[in-house]
Amino acid sequence: KGSSLTLNVEYNQLDPLLKETPSGGDVADASGFSPYPGNINILLFSLPRYAERLDETSGVVPEFVNPKWADFAKTKLKSSTRLESLMQDFPRLCKEEDKVGMTQFDRWIAKTSVKNNLEDARKKVPPECALSAEADLYACNARLLQLCGDVTIAAPEEVTFLGITAELGPQIVINPSFAISLEELKSKIRGKISISKGSTLVLEGDVTVDGLELNGALCISGSGTLTGRRVENSGVRLRSIEAAELPKVSPSLQIRGYKKEILEMEEIKL
Repeated sequence: KGSSLTLNVEYNQLDPLLKETPSGGDVADASGFSPYPGNINILLFSLPRYAERLDETSGVVPEFVNPKWADFAKTKLKSSTRLESLMQDFPRLCKEEDKVGMTQFDRWIAKTSVKNNLEDARKKVPPECALSAEADLYACNARLLQLCGDVTIAAPEEVTFLGITAELGPQIVINPSFAISLEELKSKIRGKISISKGSTLVLEGDVTVDGLELNGALCISGSGTLTGRRVENSGVRLRSIEAAELPKVSPSLQIRGYKKEILEMEEIKL
């Protein structure tokens, strides 16, 4: 009798299998990304069923090894290798009556990370480094604001630091104190909103924005409603860190290759 199982497949298991097919491996499609969905390891369990399976198995799951090689010939390890038990392998402990499923989201609202050093990031698509993660965060916040109504935000433009390129738009920061869901965000964004190229907007606190034209940098905090405001100033710019200067700056700047210079920033506390 045949059976099926819904669970995550690690990339180092999937890629060798795909290399035996006409595709030749996990090759990017026209989008520039893998055609296979990635797993960001956000898992939801039914606690009663989870406890039952742990009682039956003592939590013993299949073991897994994923060596990171430093050379193509696989003769030298890039880092120490360990025996792992993957949390996403829990479905292997489930029974036929247990329900296992997945939900897939678009990447822009579900995934970005800072996981590659600069040398590796230059070779990766996407780079998955500090620059790309910041750009992704700002782009996500911009799209969320645009879902709130009459909101116009300048398109991102290509920037390059330390040989790493990303599409960087207006720097929009939405703090959890301002909104933690799209519905909450919609309740706090009203009227016509316009944010120009190179602008910076920071939103925090129990604030409602009812009409805003921003060409520069603005931080809104406190409690209350900002109505029909026009802000124009020199704003915030990103400055490249020269190679000679890089070893002298903090690690948080070393992994970026750029730093922010606040030329002018208006702060409104309601």
